[in-house]
Amino acid sequence: MGTPDPELMRRVQQGDAHAFEELTRRHERTLGLHLRRYVGPDDAGDLHQEVLLRVWERAYQWEGRGAPLAWMLRIATNLALNHLRARRATAPLEGRDGEGESFEAPSGAEGRPSAAWEDLERWAQASRAMALIGELPEDKRAVLGMARVEGLKLQEIADRLEVPLGTVKSRLHAATQWLIDRWEEDE
Repeated sequence: MGTPDPELMRRVQQGDAHAFEELTRRHERTLGLHLRRYVGPDDAGDLHQEVLLRVWERAYQWEGRGAPLAWMLRIATNLALNHLRARRATAPLEGRDGEGESFEAPSGAEGRPSAAWEDLERWAQASRAMALIGELPEDKRAVLGMARVEGLKLQEIADRLEVPLGTVKSRLHAATQWLIDRWEEDE
């Protein structure tokens, strides 16, 4: 595998551009998938570049505890959530008139909601799920993303994060149970 991530990160903290390239190339796919999970493919590329810039500029903030990948994923998550908040804050409130009355779901054939409305409902549920995932501690959020989005095996996750397999299992279980509980509470 080459130089361990913590050693690469220490070299990045000293301004080693080659170590930065190796570290970011090693985790490029993971970071890209993580960002697409939050913002979709259209915005993920720009945010990925912003993540890399922050990793380089703020390498001094990594304190040597935990895997550098988990730290980079936290940066990616924070940027993605900020991006979604900014997009939501600037989105027009369509479907409301001056009196604030809401509209009914547009109907398609046979009185069923239109495909666009169904897409909107799916997006709202996905947005709600992403907001809940955003509340998870980073260690659990990273494991959940690698297992459920990237489809990595638990041993692969343990190897990437440089933690025992049992830790990965307990984090995944805790994250899943927490999400189920919160989802049910909100309903």
